[in-house]
Amino acid sequence: MSKPEMSSSAGSPHRSEPKNVLITGGAQGIGRCTARHLLSQGHSVFLLDFNEAELTYTTKTHLAAYAPRISSVLCNLRSPASIKEGVSAAASFFSNHIDVLINNGGIARAYFTGGKTMEDPETLSEWTAYLETNLTAPFLVSQAVIPYMKRPSPSPSDEPGGCIIHISSFRAHQSDPNCEGYASTKAGLLGLTHAMAVSAQQWGIRVNMVSPGWISVRHENREGDEKGLKWEDSHGDEDHAQHLAGRVGRGEDIAEAVEYLMHAGFMSGQEVVVDGGASKRKNPKV
Repeated sequence: MSKPEMSSSAGSPHRSEPKNVLITGGAQGIGRCTARHLLSQGHSVFLLDFNEAELTYTTKTHLAAYAPRISSVLCNLRSPASIKEGVSAAASFFSNHIDVLINNGGIARAYFTGGKTMEDPETLSEWTAYLETNLTAPFLVSQAVIPYMKRPSPSPSDEPGGCIIHISSFRAHQSDPNCEGYASTKAGLLGLTHAMAVSAQQWGIRVNMVSPGWISVRHENREGDEKGLKWEDSHGDEDHAQHLAGRVGRGEDIAEAVEYLMHAGFMSGQEVVVDGGASKRKNPKV
């Protein structure tokens, strides 16, 4: 798919250039919000997700106004074959060139189900699901994207080049009881980020990570649209007061951080924490 022409703007000479962006877990939540934001900035977006109903709605209805710059395909992130097929479909949509990969898809539930603790042997299946979805999948999707993103012969340049962004969590650094599967895989993304950044230098690809804090996106789905749900309807003063920024996070906060990293040519191997300053407060009730 050819890139539409965009007018130049102030700042980086490359900031106004439209990008081909692949987003996993793009049917709802942070992924949907990020897709909408990037489409509004003139970029082209391809979504991978396993939820067929939400993916169809997001692509054909919620983001329909951005056609033909938006497309999608079903993808099971626990299946290496499905990942390869999904990336291949994205590459075809983008005429075999992908500028940005956002590894957003994963199991968003922080706790083991049914009140289970790590003492319970039945948590093994959930632990395995966390590893395959939240950590192995970002590696495999990134691996599949490299042929469509790498430069033939990287050399010093102001051009930001290809970019892979992992979406982790503040839980990579702090936790609650019974979050071993979620916290371990989100922390694992930190190691994967700097390891991939070092390896991907040879292909002119930068790798960074965004770690969201409390980002409220329960309304970012079909049900939320049909019921007219909004971010401001979900939280009270006590929730907002836990953050130095004075409010709970919005999906747009993560989308803007992602957009910055897409163009930040001097950043690689780094983590950007977007939590409204909540992790810097020792006692959230003070």
